[in-house]
Amino acid sequence: MYKVLIVLFTIIISILPFVNLESSYDEKEIRLGMSGPFSGNLQSLGEEFLLGANLYFKYINEQGGVYGRNIRVINKDDKYEPRIAIENVEDLVNKYRVFALFGVIGTPISKVILPIATEQRIPYLAPLSGADFLRETPRNELILNARTSYDKEIHRLLEYFIDVQKKTKFAVFYQNDSYGRSGLGAVKEILKKRDMNLVAEGSYKRNTLSVGHALYEIKSKNPEVVLLISATKPAAEFIKRARLDNRSKDFTYGTISFLGSQMLVKALNYQGENVIFSQVVASPWDSKTEQVKLYRNLMNRFNPKQEYSYVSLEGYFAARMTVELFKRVGKDFTKEDYIKQMKLLYEEMERTKKKNEYDKICGCLNNVYLSEFKEGTFRTVYEKN
Repeated sequence: MYKVLIVLFTIIISILPFVNLESSYDEKEIRLGMSGPFSGNLQSLGEEFLLGANLYFKYINEQGGVYGRNIRVINKDDKYEPRIAIENVEDLVNKYRVFALFGVIGTPISKVILPIATEQRIPYLAPLSGADFLRETPRNELILNARTSYDKEIHRLLEYFIDVQKKTKFAVFYQNDSYGRSGLGAVKEILKKRDMNLVAEGSYKRNTLSVGHALYEIKSKNPEVVLLISATKPAAEFIKRARLDNRSKDFTYGTISFLGSQMLVKALNYQGENVIFSQVVASPWDSKTEQVKLYRNLMNRFNPKQEYSYVSLEGYFAARMTVELFKRVGKDFTKEDYIKQMKLLYEEMERTKKKNEYDKICGCLNNVYLSEFKEGTFRTVYEKN
């Protein structure tokens, strides 16, 4: 009998985070769980995003938090490996009883974590991924994206290369998983609408630098532009090798925001010529918007030794959206109240797609900026809503 009681008690404790969805939230702080790459090839991406998010949360907490509650991010390292991410989420939910998952980094990670969040009805806030399955119709009410899609980024890159630079021959270097294949599919679909086709494609395995075969396949078809749907270090390795080969030394490259433009430039020893970078945030250095000005002021105050970056600015805006949700739901709320407020905020954003109105609502990122790195700095070369 005693053993039976122990088993029942263990089961009850394990499911506590997932019951009483209609009970008021009575914790003294709001805990958010984040699984991200805090070691390995994408370490800088995880650290930069978290730095920007904590920047805004610290600013809010200094003012007394949200209705008296501080917001705290509990982050765990997944090394950009789905198996580890699943273990992290189980720990974040069962041990730390996080209210929501926040800023989960990477498409393959979201692919395995989202089903857990959906089953347990855990809000899934601001994933750092532009994958289409996070934006499917009908909408998953537990997801609220703070950034635009990879499809939109790829569309803008191709629009710029075709309409402005008059390029016609495209190849794709991609990570051979859900992230890379999704981007590859988007490129093919957009080109098809223009009666165009890829001339080549090449892939590599996640968390490796095995890019040699992909370069061989791509350079043999003599493309003008290579779109990089990859992580930072494999992209840098690909570009470095290509620049040493007569057949590929003059390639132009297009990158999406997941690569981390500053990280890629550093990996290329600041040789950023012939690379066009897609961004989902405005310039952290010279944007005149009030929120970016506040970001710079807070960086100077809290992290004076850290450089401004596109990734930390994205983390900052993700945190701003999250805070806005908690402000809107009020002091006394249930988890279902919060989920309903997520739906209302999403619907409001959809009604106000114009950039200025969209930004006023939550600081969410609906725009795409294309930039290049010249003379030691990034400058915007193409911007369109």
